Amino acid sequence: MVIRGTKTEGGWYVKAKPNGEPYPLDSRLAPLFREAGVTTLPGALQYGASTHGSKPCMATRQILKREREETNGKMFEKLQLGEYDWLTYSEVQEKAVSVGLGARQRGLQPLDRVVIFAETRAEWLMCAMGCLQHRISVVTLYTTLTDDGVAHGINETGVPFVFTSYDLLPRVTRLLSKCPKVKTVVVMEDQIDGLGDTSKFPASVSLVPFKELVTKDASWDRIDTPTPQADDTAIIMYTSGSTGTPKGVELSHTNILTSVIAYSVQMNVGPGDRFLAFLPLAHIMELASEIALISLGATILYSSPLTLTSTSPKVMRGTDGDAKVAKPTVMNAVPLVLDRIIKGVSQKVEQQGWIKSFIFNEAVRYKFWLEYIPFTSYFMDYFIFRRVQEELGGELKRLVVGGAPLSPQTHDTMRAIFGVSIQVGYGSTESASCITGMDEDDVNTGHCGGPNLGVLMKLVDWEEGNYKVTDKPYPRGEIVVGGPVVAKGYFNLPEENKAAFYQEDGINWFRTGDIGEINALGALKIIDRKKDLVKLKHGEYVSLGNAESKLKTLSNVENICVFADSTKDKTVAVVVPSADRLRKVADSVGIGGEVSVEDLCQHDKVKEALLKELQSHGKKCGLTRWEVPAAIYLTLEPWTPDTGLVTAALKLRRKQLCLHYEDSVHDMYSRLD
Repeated sequence: MVIRGTKTEGGWYVKAKPNGEPYPLDSRLAPLFREAGVTTLPGALQYGASTHGSKPCMATRQILKREREETNGKMFEKLQLGEYDWLTYSEVQEKAVSVGLGARQRGLQPLDRVVIFAETRAEWLMCAMGCLQHRISVVTLYTTLTDDGVAHGINETGVPFVFTSYDLLPRVTRLLSKCPKVKTVVVMEDQIDGLGDTSKFPASVSLVPFKELVTKDASWDRIDTPTPQADDTAIIMYTSGSTGTPKGVELSHTNILTSVIAYSVQMNVGPGDRFLAFLPLAHIMELASEIALISLGATILYSSPLTLTSTSPKVMRGTDGDAKVAKPTVMNAVPLVLDRIIKGVSQKVEQQGWIKSFIFNEAVRYKFWLEYIPFTSYFMDYFIFRRVQEELGGELKRLVVGGAPLSPQTHDTMRAIFGVSIQVGYGSTESASCITGMDEDDVNTGHCGGPNLGVLMKLVDWEEGNYKVTDKPYPRGEIVVGGPVVAKGYFNLPEENKAAFYQEDGINWFRTGDIGEINALGALKIIDRKKDLVKLKHGEYVSLGNAESKLKTLSNVENICVFADSTKDKTVAVVVPSADRLRKVADSVGIGGEVSVEDLCQHDKVKEALLKELQSHGKKCGLTRWEVPAAIYLTLEPWTPDTGLVTAALKLRRKQLCLHYEDSVHDMYSRLD
């Protein structure tokens, strides 16, 4: 089943009204780019600078003071933060040009590669654009990759030049002995400490401060600037993967610009909008979004998950979080971040007493329906939700959510509390983050919109999972995406390329491995993933990912991994509970006092009480009795990229979790037999 609509100059689009007519999808950027001759990513920045030259483009928050405080025997960094400092569009373009010339002066040539291993910040994007202007490909690495993963990306691509930051310089210093081809490291300085301690940095590698790199030199006048080509490999983006070694996805300028143009259809943003950037720029969703925003004249304010709100771990007491100061109108997010925001809000409301908690929860529950009564929504926002909304600046209008399916409960709750339009999208690194996206005025939940401009999509039967395009009432199958968004392939992995990518009628296609369902209006719902489907011994299929996405919306659960053995007739789960709420569960069964949270995790009565809550919640979310766990194991062990149990995008690494909790899973099944 190939889903295809009307062909336009921008590509294919397929969204249809109930009467079968296509929606009028008009890209603002496609004609402007065509008129300006924009075919590459640095061309998009040049276009933005020529159109919005003196307007604010990027902002970085001032660090006024840094302290380290001890909590429970561990040292934590706290920051006193000031206002945002701005760079105009013209200044950003000038810095990017200086980066490219500074890199060339230090030996880089067209068609070379560089690595950017740094947190999301203004210099990250300027470094990428500066190198791309000279046909130098950019290799991106998540900062949460393991040391072995970082070394693998550097060595596999053979880069001689690495951009990093003050915070990550100690890690790079450790890794240089494993990366013999690296000759130069450029460091984006800290506002207070500069480069920090460089005493252990090897003398055989050149260490260059970012400010020195972009300082004009007379030799720059002799450097020629080649013209990047649309089909050049612009980015080699390493994905952490859910199984093992990171894979580099080769993305051309055309791949990413197609995604940028599609963004301008989906998002009604422009020069008056402020975007708060805190997701990794090494993630294609964030990178494509920021390039689109620069092209559209919006302003980008940089943040991090550690300073986002006033309660974030690095924010010093008495200092406002970044969101409160930046007052963004637009943000990107992943479902896990939204779940944590909601759980944080719920815990604060509960601390104010049961009456306020009851009023707040009922307001969340009925707000959507009461919005049809004049002034009701304004009344509820002002008197009930205003303080909560101010934590994110109070002016947020829209959220773009990707990275994983968003549960309807999280979608509705977030929309009610913050009064924002939430647009869920679906994509992958291999498709430049661009497959489907919700329309701005779509109030439905549980789906991720129809195919974006420039995208072809089809469903293919998956016999093993019993998903077919002939299924009623809606077609189902593996999602296969085609068109100019599809990447060139995986770097240096020919066998994996044969399995995932193919050409048909001159069109590049990518097999996503995700299972989708198309509704009557052409919207896509992700219902499964090939690797997550397990058949139990009685013949029933269980979707592990579907069960986990719904069960983790329970406020008592921080994270969860469901396990299924095909020789058994039940599932079990390992749960990372919320420590504060676990004490309330313990109190409900008469266990309190001086018992530690670690001991509560091992207490049978506590586990039984939490299991009952989990089972009840799962049934309310529509899970079958086979998908709801029959037993749980509680652990306070953190699931972070550093522990290897989740990816850099915080997705479960199922194979590693299976090995790590093998004994616990075996013990749970033994007790059930």
